[in-house]
Amino acid sequence: MAMDSAARAVAGMLIVLYLIAFVIPTAAGQENVSSPDSGVQDLYLFMEEEDLVDLYTRGDASEERLNGSARLSPDGEDIELEGVRFRGTSSRELPKKSFDIRFIEPQEFLFGSNDMNLKATYTDPTMMRERLSMDLFHVLGQPAPRTKYFDLYINGIYEGLYVHVERVDGDLLESNGLDPAGTLVADDFRGNFHLPEVNRASVFGYPIDEQDDPEAFLEATMDSRGEPDWGAFRDLVGWVYRTPAGPEFEEGFLERFDEENFIDWLAIHYLIGDVDSFGDDYWLYLDADNPDAEWMVIPWDKDLTFGSHTRRGATVNDYFGYESPIASGWDNDLVEKFLETPGLRERLDLRMAFLMNEVFTEEYYAGQLDAHEEAIGDRLNITPGEDAFALHPQNHHGDLGYTAYHTEAVLDFVRLRYRFIERAIAPGSGEPYTASAAIPAEPEGSTVYFTDPGGWVIATLEVAEVTEPGTIAATVNRTGINPGIDRRWRFDAGDAEVRGELTLYYRNDVESCCFPAENWFVVDAAVRDGDYSQWDLRIAREDGSGNRTTLETYVNPYSNKASADVSLQGTTGFMLVLPDQAVPVTG
Repeated sequence: MAMDSAARAVAGMLIVLYLIAFVIPTAAGQENVSSPDSGVQDLYLFMEEEDLVDLYTRGDASEERLNGSARLSPDGEDIELEGVRFRGTSSRELPKKSFDIRFIEPQEFLFGSNDMNLKATYTDPTMMRERLSMDLFHVLGQPAPRTKYFDLYINGIYEGLYVHVERVDGDLLESNGLDPAGTLVADDFRGNFHLPEVNRASVFGYPIDEQDDPEAFLEATMDSRGEPDWGAFRDLVGWVYRTPAGPEFEEGFLERFDEENFIDWLAIHYLIGDVDSFGDDYWLYLDADNPDAEWMVIPWDKDLTFGSHTRRGATVNDYFGYESPIASGWDNDLVEKFLETPGLRERLDLRMAFLMNEVFTEEYYAGQLDAHEEAIGDRLNITPGEDAFALHPQNHHGDLGYTAYHTEAVLDFVRLRYRFIERAIAPGSGEPYTASAAIPAEPEGSTVYFTDPGGWVIATLEVAEVTEPGTIAATVNRTGINPGIDRRWRFDAGDAEVRGELTLYYRNDVESCCFPAENWFVVDAAVRDGDYSQWDLRIAREDGSGNRTTLETYVNPYSNKASADVSLQGTTGFMLVLPDQAVPVTG
């Protein structure tokens, strides 16, 4: 992936230092990338009408399992079930339900487990984020749930494409070469706000030693599997609380944690922008038989990744963002103190630089997206009918027919997120919304990024022809008018002259937990609202008198971008306008 010269130099230095000082095997792992299987497994669920009505009309939070049976084909043998219920927390309130199905016997098609976590991924119009994310951990040889696509039929009616995510339990541990009887604890503190002494989202940062019976308190407030060593977990929580960030924390961390595992876990979360992961979306594991064992982390729940997250209190939206900070989140002092400890933060930065440039490249993601698209086929565009979606509205919340745009937005997230992380590793200087990029003599076919000091990408240029190399400066300024997007992009090419596809990025966001709540569109809708639609935006070139000439433009509102073929020489201005605004103006 292309980057400006300063960032490339910093990244190169970091990679060399990384290879010398902190080698974690990855190259061999990439040759064994976990990829989608050749198809999607059918699952036919059968329930008595009375039980089905009960399932969909009782309270969403009910944990009671209802009777049913399953088959792998319409005329296949019945497979006995222990029961069926909905699964998830906030996802239970969504119109396409996720399911927890428990079988009487272990099933080969569930990786040998008897537990099935069918995730609806209704908030993800690509339905790929969960699988893409978990595969990253597998590439690095880190423990993580395996995933598999299923077509779910309920009483003979197609009710959607689903992703089964392997349960984190002894079976998962054993399949990863770990002790199946080891300690497994999930940070479930934020699920206990009803308790008067619980006032934070993570147990890390809680004064556990102030409890009369710390181990009993942890057992009551944490999620767990098997028979955890609560004493060992109490010691870990107490150490995090007592130890300040710095050399003492670094020494204690390296004694207690599997360094490679933890740093990979953290690095991947920042690469994919998972800002929802440091509350209850991970498990901690400790080998029960090894007195010198180190804690490891196992990921969970990766739907809110690659730019997808809550806006205005809801996850069902089409907004796009990649600037979530490299920070703790959910009051997690373990992560926060790690980041505030220079020696540990340096290790993380080295690892992220290496993974971005050598392992999880743009080419890696493009190949994975292609494989997932081939596996899923056209399922995302299935519409309700006589044989489909009697209980659910459709596969995902978004407009049907735009799968290619949604998938492109995932790849755009990677490109832009990496630029943001590069700036976080090596901060730039200068004013926001200003950038410069060097155009070498022969960069044809490369992509040049105009990234401002804060890590926001003003524009990209896919270079087709260079007549004269040089440095091009870019700025974005408010216009005082709003013909569609209330900004003007200016490019000062100096002596340079270059031709290629220019992509302008604009801000279109609202209140959220994690991204700048800034909108430049005429309305604050993610894609369209009434007569205003971002699909209608066109790039307009401005001459010295302020006259606009609209260009043939490609728009992807799910990435907040518009592209057109241009030539840059001298000073050139561009705006993004709606069709009825392509008229001469001044200003």
